[in-house]
Amino acid sequence: MKQNLFIISFLLTVNVFGQKSDIEILINQIAKQEVPKHFDYYYLVPKSLEQRKVKDSLQNYEINELQRIDKNFPQKFINTKPKNEIVSWQKYSLENAKLVSVEYDYYKTLAPPNTKRIKFVRYNIEDKELDSLIENKEPYSLIVKKKWLWSKNRIWKNKKYYDEVINIWKTDDINNPEQTVYFHFSKPIFSKNKKYALVSVLKSRRCSGSGFTALYRNDKDIWNKVKKFNRYETKSSSSHIPCEDIRMTILE
Repeated sequence: MKQNLFIISFLLTVNVFGQKSDIEILINQIAKQEVPKHFDYYYLVPKSLEQRKVKDSLQNYEINELQRIDKNFPQKFINTKPKNEIVSWQKYSLENAKLVSVEYDYYKTLAPPNTKRIKFVRYNIEDKELDSLIENKEPYSLIVKKKWLWSKNRIWKNKKYYDEVINIWKTDDINNPEQTVYFHFSKPIFSKNKKYALVSVLKSRRCSGSGFTALYRNDKDIWNKVKKFNRYETKSSSSHIPCEDIRMTILE
């Protein structure tokens, strides 16, 4: 009896870790395809739902083409009904991924903040010290020089100085492109033979986003995207202020 329990436990463990490994390999390869090459890392939304059911996404001629390439293509797999399981990416070893450190509601779109925090430093600060502060600052924050006699309110009333702050914001985006987009990956659905997988990918920015669902095929341990469908765009809006407007808060 104990031996049977051990065998069952062993098989379950192998299955769980095997699936985890499959997911890690797939997502790591998809990330290399979707994350820009110049990114040192990417921000990943920490939780997501399993890939939703894909219905009527592929036309008959597309299915025929896939079956021509692979006579064993699992057509029914495309419309697999998901279990709506939530995946927590912190349990997986994903390369160059930084999880977004906020409580995430997976029924809403999560995008990078449209506010950056400002830390003021003295106007005559040495370049070397300023560069060090900028290099070691927190994400989504700016280091801004301020004249000693200037009040913080006066800064926003002076157009020339305000424009300078805006330029600092834009430079920060250029120097830290990873902070301008959040990636969402759905939990993959695999075909029974692990030859194919369905994954949704969403790239969310401050005011917009774009996404798609893709069919991937495993060719000698390399996951290739063979078909993209269900493309969509997202747009953020606000009732009292345009999303595109740059907003900042002041750090004391």
